[in-house]
Amino acid sequence: MLTKRDHDIFELMSKFGGKTFVPVLGKTFFASDQQARNRLNRLKKDKLIRYVTTGLMSPRNAIYMTEKGKRYIGEIGLNTVTTEISTVTINHFMLEQIAYYYLKQIGKKVERTAVIKWREKHHHTPDLMYFHENDKMIYVEIERTHKRADKLVQIQLNMEKDNIHKVLYIFENEKKMEQIGKKIPVYNKALYVTVDTLIQSSQNGKIGAISQTEFYSKLDKKRKNNEK
Repeated sequence: MLTKRDHDIFELMSKFGGKTFVPVLGKTFFASDQQARNRLNRLKKDKLIRYVTTGLMSPRNAIYMTEKGKRYIGEIGLNTVTTEISTVTINHFMLEQIAYYYLKQIGKKVERTAVIKWREKHHHTPDLMYFHENDKMIYVEIERTHKRADKLVQIQLNMEKDNIHKVLYIFENEKKMEQIGKKIPVYNKALYVTVDTLIQSSQNGKIGAISQTEFYSKLDKKRKNNEK
């Protein structure tokens, strides 16, 4: 018998090409990766999901919906188009799913812009988008690697054309936030947060982000402390 949690897992997968990964489920619907595997084995036995080897050491497998799984989500009013995995983007993809889950937990209306007709009416396509108070639009960017400064400037100019309220940059950890965050051009609408901070803050219904100005202030304070 499928539970509400199973339903929610399938709903998440339907938003992301009919697939997910154990490390995502271990940080969202379950208390650990092992708990996630235990439930997935049951769903696999019921032929609702299948494992696909990624070719990586971690995660070793992707979890895909089977045709039976797709029929199930069709019955509950959802649908999905299965997309293939890319070893280059798996880690980005996993962070995107985790961010989507916790922004939803906080109560945000979240869209994965890659699967809606976004480019027809907007100048930039972020990883995710959600609405703040009074329907103010927030773009979400998962930042794992450095981008050229000129490219980042152009992205920010395009976001301005879309009349966004803020852009939330999400980083894998504090180290990545320091390394990549300081390379992002100054932008008065930029907010920074790590995945772990987002997860922890969501328990209080908050995102836990800091402004780019606060980020630079913390970085400068750390530098001065290291110089002592």
